[in-house]
Amino acid sequence: MNTLKRCYIHFLSVAVVMVALAMTAGTGMAGVFDFTQGRVASPGTDLHALGSEAIEQGLGGISYFTNGEGRVVEVRAKEMANGDLRVSIRKVHIPQNYVADTRDLTDEAERTYGRLEELAGENPWVGGYAVLPHNEGMKAYKFGVMVETEFNRNHKVGN
Repeated sequence: MNTLKRCYIHFLSVAVVMVALAMTAGTGMAGVFDFTQGRVASPGTDLHALGSEAIEQGLGGISYFTNGEGRVVEVRAKEMANGDLRVSIRKVHIPQNYVADTRDLTDEAERTYGRLEELAGENPWVGGYAVLPHNEGMKAYKFGVMVETEFNRNHKVGN
């Protein structure tokens, strides 16, 4: 009898855990999927417009955009089998008049900022951003990552 009670309690415990997992798996999986594949973009939104442009014009669903004021946006989009458009966005900023550790990097920051301003005037706008040619966008984005990394390194709390 004692063994039968233990089996029953064990079975009941496992059943409760399984029910709890089944109830939370849907929302938990969506959160993980949003993190790895990007958020679902609703038609008519800027996110959807950027994602659609990335799929149409970008390489492998990756495209670059600028606001012409030093902001560079990397957009990664993927159309899912169920028709959802998932989009992830990463933004960097190259400040105007940025002073880097070296004169060469300071000059490069000014050239990049000026070029982004120029390209914003020449290219079509989508979702509040101008489309960048892929190679120039990728180069500007990588430079922006370097600028932000350098800036954060030099401006740690306590320095």
